[in-house]
Amino acid sequence: MQRVFVVLACLGLTSAARAQAPVTASQILDKMDATNNAFADQTMDIRLTVIDVDGTQKSYDMTVQQKGDTKRLVNFTSGEMKGMATLVEEANSVYVYLPGYKKVRRVAAHNMNQSLAGSDMSSEDMAITSWSKDWVPAIESEDATSWTLTLAPKPGVTASYGRVTHRVDKKSFGQLETRYFDKSGTLAKTLVSTEPTDFHGTLRARFVTVTDTRSGHKTVLETRDLKVNQGLKDDLFTVRQLQWGK
Repeated sequence: MQRVFVVLACLGLTSAARAQAPVTASQILDKMDATNNAFADQTMDIRLTVIDVDGTQKSYDMTVQQKGDTKRLVNFTSGEMKGMATLVEEANSVYVYLPGYKKVRRVAAHNMNQSLAGSDMSSEDMAITSWSKDWVPAIESEDATSWTLTLAPKPGVTASYGRVTHRVDKKSFGQLETRYFDKSGTLAKTLVSTEPTDFHGTLRARFVTVTDTRSGHKTVLETRDLKVNQGLKDDLFTVRQLQWGK
């Protein structure tokens, strides 16, 4: 199960603290991360639609739960993926529950860039909950409404991407658009957040579209509901619960 979770953070356009305007790339990135992870916990109901190059589509419903800026749990609730689940403990610790085998398997490092449910997202994407932890930003450009940051992985960090760019909204510090470049410098995919929507008092992009720029293959994530600060317990985000909670 692999490219949906940078995306899931990217769905965030919450009204994070808007103190003094940041003046450095690191401050901008920190505020973007804070916007994506502005709550003690959050639960999202999401419809994932995979759109092939010939226009055919497959849709799956899933529930995404997150605690803090590290732990995430994804449960597929419909279609052929029903019962499958993914647990992110931290960036390099991702587990998958496979209902057909009734087993939990850790995603090996060399498999982190494989597709999740045929989508344009990977386990590596899913595991990125905070960009500032492993990436070094620089301001590439800015206009009246947004900054564009260029990010490179920190020394010693293993990443499939050679660099990434984020376009960050100056008012909300929301992650508006992300471009992913492979290690040869070729644009591999884009992520675009659209239609900011009020979910019970929390502003969040209703749609996130991830496009493979080389093939034209697309994945659309639609947030259908969002609830925050529900008091999710730590033991929900454990390998034991991933298996025995089924």
